[in-house]
Amino acid sequence: MSASSSQKLSFQALCFVAVLFPFYVLAAALANSAAVLTDMLATSFDLTSLAACYLVLRISARSKAHRFAYGLGKLENLAELMIAVLQVVLVIVATARAVMGLLHPEPVSGAGLGLLVTAVAVTGNVYLHIQARRMARVARSPVLAAQARVHLVSACSSGAVFCVTLVTSTFSGVSWIAYLDPAASFVVIGFMIFNIYEMLTNSLGSLLDQAIGEAGQLRILKALTRCFDDFEELGDIRTRSHGGRMMVELHLGFDPAWSVERARAAVADLTLKVKEEFAEVGDEVDVAVVLMPPTPRTFAGTLAQDAA
Repeated sequence: MSASSSQKLSFQALCFVAVLFPFYVLAAALANSAAVLTDMLATSFDLTSLAACYLVLRISARSKAHRFAYGLGKLENLAELMIAVLQVVLVIVATARAVMGLLHPEPVSGAGLGLLVTAVAVTGNVYLHIQARRMARVARSPVLAAQARVHLVSACSSGAVFCVTLVTSTFSGVSWIAYLDPAASFVVIGFMIFNIYEMLTNSLGSLLDQAIGEAGQLRILKALTRCFDDFEELGDIRTRSHGGRMMVELHLGFDPAWSVERARAAVADLTLKVKEEFAEVGDEVDVAVVLMPPTPRTFAGTLAQDAA
């Protein structure tokens, strides 16, 4: 998936939400609805996060490979972390409004524009979620994965607001119906909290260079088993996730009597087998082999063989 395709999708999503947001503000002003207000706050978060996604993708595309040899994955994770912090503020505001709605319930009125806007939001976000998820799987980009999650959460929350607002507007004469409006607001807040959790766990894990999962460790061991006769010592196996990329560093010791050409061939074969194991499940991995110095015992044995 080309970088231009990712930027194009991100720009389309940004334009969609930017055009929709003023109508959300007007709908929230016209409707006496906590749910519509909460959905408007969630949309303001979408606008900010999508703008950050688009800027990160543009910076990544224009970055110079010799200056950022491993890409700008950390920048993507930092952007995701900042978006999560921003959403915490919006959750606090939305929760305060929903609590007021529970303490002082009022019938919902003037929600016609809100119904139209939320319906458009559901349709657009479902389409954008499908496109972003497909690109995120191909590009393995944290920022695209975050964008796909933003669209999914937005579609679910707007759908819940649409359904509840339709019911509360239709049956406004029933007293207990007024409680559904703040209840729907709490549903949207729940989606926002889920989004915050996903963003924080994903961004913090990558920023701290978290090791790859147990399944990946088993693939590495499987590849080492296939090349068991090609090395004499196995030292550290270090793995990490860096901005959506997986990296493996193997510390290996080889027979000191081997020629440089033979050692290089063994390293190339082992690297290829590790990549093949990950490729079977559609993953890409960067493999580095660090040569361990020969132990005194091994080195003395080699000298004895040479002397004989």
